[in-house]
Formats: sequence, structure tokens, C-alpha cells
Amino acid sequence: MKAAVLRAQGDLVIEQVKELGDIPQGYVRVKVKAVGLCGSDVHYYSHGRIGDFVLRAPMILGHEVGGIIDGVGPGVDLPLGAVVALEPGIPCGSCDACRRGDYNLCAEVKFFATPPVDGALAEYVLHPAAFTFLADGLTPMQAALAEPLSVAVYAARRAAVRLGTKVAVVGAGPVGVLTALASEGQGAMVDLFDIRQDRVASAKAMGFHAMLLDEQRPQEYDVLIDCSGSAGGLAFAQSHLRRGGVLILVGLGEEADMHLNGLKISTWGWSVHGIFRYANTFPAAIHLIRTNRDRLLPFIENQIVLDDLPQYLAEDRQLNVLKTMVTI
Repeated sequence: MKAAVLRAQGDLVIEQVKELGDIPQGYVRVKVKAVGLCGSDVHYYSHGRIGDFVLRAPMILGHEVGGIIDGVGPGVDLPLGAVVALEPGIPCGSCDACRRGDYNLCAEVKFFATPPVDGALAEYVLHPAAFTFLADGLTPMQAALAEPLSVAVYAARRAAVRLGTKVAVVGAGPVGVLTALASEGQGAMVDLFDIRQDRVASAKAMGFHAMLLDEQRPQEYDVLIDCSGSAGGLAFAQSHLRRGGVLILVGLGEEADMHLNGLKISTWGWSVHGIFRYANTFPAAIHLIRTNRDRLLPFIENQIVLDDLPQYLAEDRQLNVLKTMVTI
């Protein structure tokens, strides 16, 4: 079957790979129809690594997956032809983190397109039925948004966002916009900030209250969610969080650049939470997609076919759009 294989840093090819074998018990075979291009895919392409995860052998990219059930293994009661979203991280199920429900923190998790695990930019994948979610009424491309939206849902939950919470989201990239959406879905009043005018304009066109960072009027927020992963974004967050507020760190920045004010965290009574992926979020994410179809149209407007992906990444064309959807 055809797949997008990253052979080395900057060396992505579309080639034939070994076909899948029989469907194991408890698994489904999914015909992949759409995969959202994530910043991590681009980072592995351009740098060959993310932190301690290093590309040492060829790997199929892609983890934001929407597809159609093409076959089921023994013990699976899911309908053939159903549109599904795939949760891409499969935990061990037996460690302390898994047993307490924090399976996103499982040290043995097998996550699509994280070395050495292959991703889903291929014609078919085998996947555990327990991490395959029906997305009735959605297209596969819409279903693919459940993965990035899950990060946003998890962040809003960790912040205990509720009706009337004053939330500021720093960074109006894909995850920042989706985090604003998830927070609004919990009844929050959300301001969205970025340093780029084009991102602010795009967010405004989607109906968000967005502005440039330097347009911020004096205001304190109950919750600050940094999706920028930048030193400036984190400094802004710590300058506008009220006493007793909640600081949520979603964006991944360089360790040397990210500074938390320990004295202020203590004397102002802040709660600080790091967000690593998500747990138990896909049903809520799929519901948000169903209820915000029109608003999410900008996330699926830019589409390319699988064969065009190597050239697309080589020319950095993904930098000019909110999200790129790869169709297979």
C-alpha cells in the first residue's frame, strides 16, 4: 500500500510499503481518507527529532486521522463503512498512570508517527477498536479534527473552565484557536491573542474575540492558556493572570527560553498545569465538531493529495494556512 515515509531529516517519499496482515482480535482495519498535517510532522521532517524522540529508521508520518472502517477483527462490534476518528496513542493499560486514568502519561504509550512507531499517512491502518470512535454525520476530514481538538478539550478540563470563566488563550495557531473553541464550549468568556496580524484576522473571521498582544488592555484573567510555546507568550500569561488563577501550558517551547516566576506562583497562589496530549476526550471533541461545523470550515479548506506532500513540505507551504488536510 502507498504511504508517506520519512526516511531521514528532509527526506520524505511516497512509496509502496508492506500490506497489512490479518486483522487481530479487538482491532479494526481503517481505510484512511484524510490526515491533518500537524506541527510535529513538520518538525520531524525539518529536524529529524522532537526532544528525546529521534528518527533513527524510516517512519510513516501522520496522526490526525479520519477514515472508514474497512474490516473488523474477532470480538469487534463496529459497523463496516462507518466514519471514524482514531485516537493515535495506545497506552500499556497496566502502569500506574494508566490505572489512575492518566493514560496520556504512560511511559510505554505507542503513538502514531512518534519514533519508532509508524503513523497513518497510508492507505490503511490497523487500530484497536477501543481507540476507534464513531463519528456519525461527519466526513472523514471533519473526523480528523478530533485529534487536535482533543488537546484543546483536555486543556479546558485541566483548567476547570466553566460558565463565566475569564480565559485568555495566547497563540492563535490551530491548537490555540481550537482551545478557544473548547473553552467557549464550556461557557467561558475568551480572548485570543497572537503577535501575527494574519492569525488575528483569521480568528476574528471565525467569530473569536482576537487581538494582537500589544493591543491588550489592562485586565486580569481567571485562566491563562499558553499555546504559543514562546518566552514572550509565557511572560504575557504571567503578567495577566489574577491571584489564585490557573496557568495552563500547552505550547512546547525551548527549555532554556521558558521561565516561570516561582515566587509569584507561590505568593499569588497560582495553579500551573502542563498539558501533554489528552485522555478520555474524543467523544467530547467529536460532539464539538458536530456543533461547530461551519465555524471549523477554515480547518479543512486547504487540501492536498498524498502524492504532493513531499514537495509541499519542501516549499514550506504549510506555513501560510491554518491547517493542511492530506487526502488519501
